[in-house]
Amino acid sequence: MTDTQTAENPRAVSGNNAPPEPTPFDLISENVSDVYIEAKHWLDGAAVSSQAEADAIALLLDMARKAEKAANELRVAEKKPHDDAAAAVQAKFKPLTDRTARVVKACKDALTPWLERVEAAKRAAAEEARRIADEKARAATEAIRAAQSAGLDAREKAEQQLRDAKAADASATRAENAKAQAKGGARAVGLRTTYRPELTDAREAARHYWTARREALEAFLLDLARDDVARGLRVIPGFVVHEERSAV
Repeated sequence: MTDTQTAENPRAVSGNNAPPEPTPFDLISENVSDVYIEAKHWLDGAAVSSQAEADAIALLLDMARKAEKAANELRVAEKKPHDDAAAAVQAKFKPLTDRTARVVKACKDALTPWLERVEAAKRAAAEEARRIADEKARAATEAIRAAQSAGLDAREKAEQQLRDAKAADASATRAENAKAQAKGGARAVGLRTTYRPELTDAREAARHYWTARREALEAFLLDLARDDVARGLRVIPGFVVHEERSAV
């Protein structure tokens, strides 16, 4: 090979074809693979039958724990720059979003009482419009019934009353659908109705949910019992605390 070819391809020289050095992830991956292969040899479903087997599996457990610890430490280390960068971005923008959030809340707090007054006025107007529409509908119905045995002029008047009643009904419907809004931006601001429960009788509530949502209530009670067991309680009314043993 000529000197020119060597210069163009530095890896062509003797000793320069070695694979790249393994990364920390490569080393940990290889270690985990070795532990897993060893585990398949020992953990074949057969019961442990000797102290030697028990000691070998205990050693395997220690190897797995150390491999898991090393993998988690590397994961945390590799993720830390990204976490730090994300935290820096959050810290940078938080003062801005905090201020805009305060403005948004203040605007909503200022608009809500006014929108409620407008909504109440619209509701009253809608109720009055519906009352008038209902009266016109009843009057038109009576006029149509009376016109069946009357002359043409009476029928024409009854039909006009019916048209007026339909127009009043449409107007009342529009009034009922009208919402209080402030339209100073890209999106109109209106009122949103939400509902907030307040517990007034815990016993009655428990009886209700015992019937309506028994599985969810049982899961909630079980969570409370788990917390108590974790705090050391062994006698809990309505529960049997079982003792279970496992290798640690």
